[in-house]
Amino acid sequence: MIEPKYLYHYFELNNGPFRNITEHGVKKATDVQSKILKGFISKRLPSYIEWRFSLEERLKKQFMAKGRKPNRNDPFYFTLEPCDLLKTWYENPGIIKLPLSDFHPDQISFTYPDSMISFQFYDDPKFAEYRKDCNGKVFMLTEIDEVINKFGMPSEDKWKSEKLLQYDRYVEVQVWDDEVINNYK
Repeated sequence: MIEPKYLYHYFELNNGPFRNITEHGVKKATDVQSKILKGFISKRLPSYIEWRFSLEERLKKQFMAKGRKPNRNDPFYFTLEPCDLLKTWYENPGIIKLPLSDFHPDQISFTYPDSMISFQFYDDPKFAEYRKDCNGKVFMLTEIDEVINKFGMPSEDKWKSEKLLQYDRYVEVQVWDDEVINNYK
């Protein structure tokens, strides 16, 4: 079993946790994004919303191809292990730490690293030097050990000192169920 015992959820304190920009459709997502004026996530490209919806559809299809049935159309996002960099994404950051054991293994998936980066590396030839064979793929809890054993757990020391690891900031976790989340809302 993997050593990490907790999932970490980062969010804007003023808005509250467990909010997904894609949860209420494209129009609402575009409106929400246009109102984010500070922090790293305020600097997203105009194409971000369309890209995010497309990516979530790919994540969901791969999740289902592994025999899983998501209880949500869009996942909640976490990291496996803390990542202080994510605090800088928000003007007033909040963090929730939840035991991995609280989640049903059939309702969580993983990407290595962040899903946006993982799929961009997989799709775009200009990132070939950074591409790993784990990019563009969704992993289940039973598979993530092997991925971490092969590529290591991302860490600030690694991504700050090794050029080819500069985008491997964290292992992303997608939670496809509201059950545990509702206990913390």
